[in-house]
Amino acid sequence: MNNPAVNLGAGGFVSYMEDGGAAVTLPEMVEEPQYDERGVGAFLAEQYTPFADPATQFDAAKQTEIRMSATPGSEARDVYYPEGPTFYETLQQDFNYPLVQDPLDGPNRFERPPGREDMPTPQELADTRAHMLGTAMISADYGPETAVRLGNIKEDFGGSNRLHRAMDKRNNAVGASIFKQAGIQATPAQLAQMVDNRIFQQLNTILGRPEGERSLSSPDEGPDVYFPRDDYGYFISDY
Repeated sequence: MNNPAVNLGAGGFVSYMEDGGAAVTLPEMVEEPQYDERGVGAFLAEQYTPFADPATQFDAAKQTEIRMSATPGSEARDVYYPEGPTFYETLQQDFNYPLVQDPLDGPNRFERPPGREDMPTPQELADTRAHMLGTAMISADYGPETAVRLGNIKEDFGGSNRLHRAMDKRNNAVGASIFKQAGIQATPAQLAQMVDNRIFQQLNTILGRPEGERSLSSPDEGPDVYFPRDDYGYFISDY
């Protein structure tokens, strides 16, 4: 989280300030598609007025749907995982995590693969995925710059801890970059697959760390998969 740039491969770089303010910069010689940036005002007008369309609202219910879509019993499984395993099923099958049914309040939400206490918990991964996928989906409707700006506004005025803000802003920026890679026609299922795969790549990088280099912090590149911790390894409060 201290590196000023996050390499996203073909998708470019996410650079961020000390507190996590992020901006996506594409590689040189790559012409970036033009997106319809509808702006924060359009989002607020369409989301928080009596005329808001429930089908396109990113309200608390939608945010919960996005977060819980990772679970095996998600009511929206057909939307996000019409084929193949969900996020937590893949964590169990490929990374030896215990199966998680509820990353917020259910059992196993703090459990990790045996012998790897340096791995992020399922609850941390739920937060990382929710920010990435939520930003990618808002990008499709309002534009990636608007989506990142909205996320940053929420973090800056939401009363959260500075380190938590930095984590969330970094993941929002990566989510917007994933949308750019996916394209405007990408479905929620395709965006979910790309978000999940980027997290799995990060987990593989963490698994490959030599024993003497293991830590409870993310690699410099890609999403941040760890909640901020104190010197004793305990979670720092978000407030």
